Amino acid sequence: MHPDLAAELTQLTCDLIRIESIASRPENLNAVMDYVAAYLATIPDIFVEYTQAGGKPAIVATLQPTRSPALMLNGHTDVVVGRPAQFIPQVRDGRIYGRGAQDMKGSVAVMLRLVRDLAARSERPDVGFQFVSDEEIGGELGTARLLQEGWRCGFMLCLEPTDLGILYEHKGAMWIDMRLRGTPAHGSRPWEGHNPVYALAHGIAKLERRFPPPSADSWCTSVSPTLIQVGDGSNNQIPSSATFTFDVRFTADESVESITAILEEYFPDAEILCTRPAVPLRTDPNHPQVQRLASLIAEHTGAPARFYREHFSTDARYYTDAGIPAICFGPVGAGLHSDDEWVDVASLTTLYQIIMDVIGYYDLCTPNYPRSGSTRVARS
Repeated sequence: MHPDLAAELTQLTCDLIRIESIASRPENLNAVMDYVAAYLATIPDIFVEYTQAGGKPAIVATLQPTRSPALMLNGHTDVVVGRPAQFIPQVRDGRIYGRGAQDMKGSVAVMLRLVRDLAARSERPDVGFQFVSDEEIGGELGTARLLQEGWRCGFMLCLEPTDLGILYEHKGAMWIDMRLRGTPAHGSRPWEGHNPVYALAHGIAKLERRFPPPSADSWCTSVSPTLIQVGDGSNNQIPSSATFTFDVRFTADESVESITAILEEYFPDAEILCTRPAVPLRTDPNHPQVQRLASLIAEHTGAPARFYREHFSTDARYYTDAGIPAICFGPVGAGLHSDDEWVDVASLTTLYQIIMDVIGYYDLCTPNYPRSGSTRVARS
């Protein structure tokens, strides 16, 4: 481990953890992005765009004056809610403990150091860096917006925690709110009303047969009822409605349309109130740049790269949905969204070194852009 590198990555990660950048604290979402902006402001002759939409700030920094670098690195500065003590970082036994240490302020620290070191080169590679603040709530105002605004690339590395493995595929997600209407009546005279609970139970039984709850190691679509609200609070009244929510995690052989059609078939009298889809991630593990990364992982770790799939979603999906190959690759840690979250400091330095070697490839592909000083776009 390089002591100076490890020390700075530790300091940066701890500084970021101290900022409680959760969705309900917009002032802190701005504060953590201001920290990123302040660090970038110390680096001469880079190109920085700082924008905001819906109270969610984002920064893109590039080493060349382009909106489509050969390689884009992506990291998010927002975190899930934690206990107050989790925003006081602790460093012990080679680990940094705290909310967001693993997911993913350690990776953001690596990105900041990479910008500084790459900008110091006489020949700069064609690399960009996205810092967003809404990944934990879907990424629509961060990574998705940046893509819509023209920020593209040849290949994306999303530095989500992967224990230095290669996450090349994850499921799509969809949340569907539905409602079945009933006819209220006195509980002692059910024939005078219409009880929507029976239709709800009948439909859920069909769903369980069509999509049985999967085991941890099975790769299949799951449709899970998560919220059910029935009636208006009276024990002796046939309910006037039943409102329910399904959490859907679907593989690439399903789609939003196919899942919706099945739910409409099983709940023919239900009204769909809201559908919030998120597309899956899928990049060919044999893609040349994925294989190059795999060989570098093996060189640095002494073990073959681990390729795997995940059940949850990441912002990388927005880029593969646009036809741009993207994977997730990040540090070693544990306690994702839990009370005991940590990231391994040595893995942060390894992550830095592997990405440096990956970027070495892009040195051969860098356009000969003239330098024209740093560019900053005010918040909007």
